[in-house]
Amino acid sequence: MWYKRLDLLRRGGHGDGKASMNKSSFALSEKKVYRFNSLYRWYHFVVGAAFLVAAVLMRDLWIFSIPIALFSVFMVSRPLTTAVIVDQYSVTFKRMFSENSLPRSSITAIERVNTGKGALLTLWGNMEEKEELSIPVNLFAFDEAWDDWLGTYRDLSSNKPLSLF
Repeated sequence: MWYKRLDLLRRGGHGDGKASMNKSSFALSEKKVYRFNSLYRWYHFVVGAAFLVAAVLMRDLWIFSIPIALFSVFMVSRPLTTAVIVDQYSVTFKRMFSENSLPRSSITAIERVNTGKGALLTLWGNMEEKEELSIPVNLFAFDEAWDDWLGTYRDLSSNKPLSLF
């Protein structure tokens, strides 16, 4: 599958990706941080608070209350620690326990795929080294600058759902 994308990029992709980066609506010195959209953020806070109340009510049954309290902490802290960061050098997808980054100069194409759970955006970098960065776009509050910036790259999307078989 990746070899088909490599062939598409070789035939018509942005050679080095630098021309696309310079046409970007992001200023070269600007750093943008995109967090969860407000609906998803509030969902995490409400569910986390509900589980915290449940853990406090079950404090006598500590074997149950401790995992419930830990889950509550996870739910509340996830929207505070998860972000997509775009700076002059890279695009970074930061999660609670990991961080993936892709240099902006190596991005050659994008691909949008519907996974059944939502849209997934893949930024394709150097195809020989299989560089890629996948971002669940429905979770984040992206702005017009993000959309304009993505518009500078070749879109490999086929608008077909991702098949598991």
